[in-house]
Amino acid sequence: MSKLWAGRFEKEISPSVLDYTQTIEVDTRLIEVDLWGSIAHVIMLCHQNIISQEYGQDILQCLLEILEDAQQGKVHLDKELEDVHLNLESRVISKLGMNIGGRMHTARSRNDQVVTDTRLYLRTALLNIQQELLKFIEELICLAKIHTETVITGYTHSQPAQPISLAYWLTAYASMFNRDIWRLRQAFENTNQNPLGACALAGTSFPIDRKITTQLLGFNSLLLHGLDATSSRDFITESLAAFGITMSNISKMAEEIVLWNSFEFGLIEVDDAFATGSSIMPQKKNPVVAELARARTGRVYGALMHVLTIVKSVTTGYSCDLQEDKPFLWQAIDDTYSTISIMCQQVQTLKFNTHRSLEMCWANFSTATELANYLVVERNMPFREAHKIVGAIVNQLIKSNKNLNDVDYIAQLLDNSGSNIELNLLQDLLDPIKAISRQKSQGGTAPESVQEIVDILNNDFVNHQDFLSKQHQKIDRSFDKTLQITKQFISKGDIHTTFEQIMESLY
Repeated sequence: MSKLWAGRFEKEISPSVLDYTQTIEVDTRLIEVDLWGSIAHVIMLCHQNIISQEYGQDILQCLLEILEDAQQGKVHLDKELEDVHLNLESRVISKLGMNIGGRMHTARSRNDQVVTDTRLYLRTALLNIQQELLKFIEELICLAKIHTETVITGYTHSQPAQPISLAYWLTAYASMFNRDIWRLRQAFENTNQNPLGACALAGTSFPIDRKITTQLLGFNSLLLHGLDATSSRDFITESLAAFGITMSNISKMAEEIVLWNSFEFGLIEVDDAFATGSSIMPQKKNPVVAELARARTGRVYGALMHVLTIVKSVTTGYSCDLQEDKPFLWQAIDDTYSTISIMCQQVQTLKFNTHRSLEMCWANFSTATELANYLVVERNMPFREAHKIVGAIVNQLIKSNKNLNDVDYIAQLLDNSGSNIELNLLQDLLDPIKAISRQKSQGGTAPESVQEIVDILNNDFVNHQDFLSKQHQKIDRSFDKTLQITKQFISKGDIHTTFEQIMESLY
């Protein structure tokens, strides 16, 4: 089969080379956005009188028919035609003939076409991932409202540190995911720029108007420099980095779920729906969702490293190295979206062992710092001296196989150090539930402080929802207007009047 670019060549590409270079499986995701880009491009060509309105009507009618087939899953790409771009162009040419269909690619290159398609696809993926994170944040906040006084142990160095509320733990992840959304928003802004019209690398001598395709495709701005537009993939690496950071935060939660679900911790129980058993050990209940979330984080990291490795060796101007970005980008999109979704579902069903949590806080000396703080405030003691006294008391408790619940013994040790404290007061100081209520500093674990954090998260939540709604609406509206212009132009035959009338209502 003769290729559309074959004029320079005396023989066909070999089957083995075709197998090695074709991108059909990867490009399947781009069929609909490629058609949208082609429709917008042809409208622009007609508007600028680069091709006749008559030819443009025929091409656009053909593209609409292919788009309808694609939306019904009836368009399948042929490996012999290498990629999505040549497949769809060949369909147009086969239906309309070379004299008409062969004009569609005027003032365009696969170099600017593929990066346009990738940006169109990726920007929607970025919005969808943000939407899933918002659902996760919402669920975490709802759970936090229930658990403002549920005590668990906070850890440093994987060792017991201080008591915190379960709400505090939940809102820590909500805070992380909120920052992830801000990163993803920035990646969206840098992705949602129009490279179409850069052509191969240097622009074109045809009198194109790139603002038209920018509007029709719903891009927020024009990516001006043609050489930069066709050779840069930093919008992909930025998106992958944002995915990777998001996944690292999710993996942190997954790791805690795996640990806390263990018999040794016994702090939570993973729901049966999110666990599997053993083929040999009948007693086993394995937290496989959290385990896989950790592992798939590595796949997203790998995608980022893969693309960074590609682009470091590619000079300005398109090289086929760059076609290797999409398989890993697609995988990272799928892994990030599905992991956010499944982890959110899992957290909704977690059972928290609040009795065990409180028991551990007493047993692991989690409120020892509160005792030291009291000596500083009420006895005017230097903190280092208070730290030493309380540390010695903890050491003696460990040697005596006792914990902070043994208030009488602690009172005796304090008397011996010259720092006597009444039993009732000492009990309150060491009580984990009362301890968290005293941590009222900004960002602390007290219920009031957690509520302040929730209020900030809720404000950002509204901001994010508004942003996502506006961006989705803009993209949908741009797509609808592109089809509306196309259909009216086909029926009425006046691209200029049709275009101006419809575009006035777009923004």
